[in-house]
Amino acid sequence: MKILILRVVLLLALCTTALLSQAQTAPADSVAEQKLVQAVSADMCRQLELESKKRSLDNLSQEEAQQLFVRLFTKTATDNKELMRKIIAMGPAAQTYGQQLGRRVGIVMMQECPVSQPLFMRLGSAQVSKQQEVKPEEVAILKPIATAMCQDLQPRTAELKKMTLEQRTQELIQAFQRNLKPYAKEISQLYGADIFLDQKRMETIGTKISLQMASQCPEVILLFADLNKAKASK
Repeated sequence: MKILILRVVLLLALCTTALLSQAQTAPADSVAEQKLVQAVSADMCRQLELESKKRSLDNLSQEEAQQLFVRLFTKTATDNKELMRKIIAMGPAAQTYGQQLGRRVGIVMMQECPVSQPLFMRLGSAQVSKQQEVKPEEVAILKPIATAMCQDLQPRTAELKKMTLEQRTQELIQAFQRNLKPYAKEISQLYGADIFLDQKRMETIGTKISLQMASQCPEVILLFADLNKAKASK
């Protein structure tokens, strides 16, 4: 049962992984490229901080989040003379490079720019939502579980950040056990009495809970995604 719970809770980082998996296909950066990514990320973070003072980024739709990222990325790129020269010199390859650069920038921002987390959670969860339909009757049960998970883990964010990823995962397992138990009866009634013995369906439930958590506590979801590994392997 513990192994099953581990597999389920690891899916709570799936929204982030949807973005990271695309970035990992890109070639390794040179030192100059790394500096460029850092510069673009820092500039976009400053712009996002200004945007967040005008309106809440937590309530953006997937489309609004995507439009905002593209707009800020375009502005940053056009203001960066070095980047513009590089893009112009690439010709037809510029579009592909721009997409890869955007993914690299996204990874750095998720790690170093807290204000960007709701934006990327919205983008990542939207990708997963296309594959995982959540019915209204499911939301009625899974959303309270996600809320309980967020309320359990959010106050401990600073403490969790000091832990290794493995230690945080163990804390997540315990939190999942605590918060799933009160809803065991409702889950069994909705999905069937054998749901807790069905690994594949339980993984699907874990994914759906992650989608609910992504909109409530994106900073918690990111604690369980190995962003350092993603940056090193892209």
